[in-house]
Amino acid sequence: MSTRKKTKKAPETFHFEEKDFAEKGELMGTAEGMRNLTQQIANAFEARVARVADLRQETAAKLKGFRQGMKNVQHELRRKAADLRRFLGTTESSRLRDFQEMHEGIQAGQEVRSRQLGGMLAGCREMVSGIRREREAAVGHWQSMAVALAWKRGSASR
Repeated sequence: MSTRKKTKKAPETFHFEEKDFAEKGELMGTAEGMRNLTQQIANAFEARVARVADLRQETAAKLKGFRQGMKNVQHELRRKAADLRRFLGTTESSRLRDFQEMHEGIQAGQEVRSRQLGGMLAGCREMVSGIRREREAAVGHWQSMAVALAWKRGSASR
């Protein structure tokens, strides 16, 4: 497929008619035919010149429209670029502020979790030391019970 525009075919301006060369006398017919032919050539030339002038004006108008359209696009792009710069400039500070707030929130959460973990560890240490004390007390009771049982066994066998 071709994207080329089809141009209009120039009107056919040269045509020969038999009457131009009819026998009106050899000299008269030829002179008249030459005059007609010359007139047709002149008319065709003027038609071509007029068509070229029309094409030139049409091309100039299209170029002017294109240039104006390009200026409008350029103006619109510059306006949008300025809007984008302004938007990014104003939102940069708010994005930075949001990030800092988020970072502070994360740090505060970490401090809370650290305190909670510290409290849990202290509770675990206390529980472990309680278990240790209870075990030591149980060991003491088992030892005293073992001594008491050994004494009772010893006194029963005597």
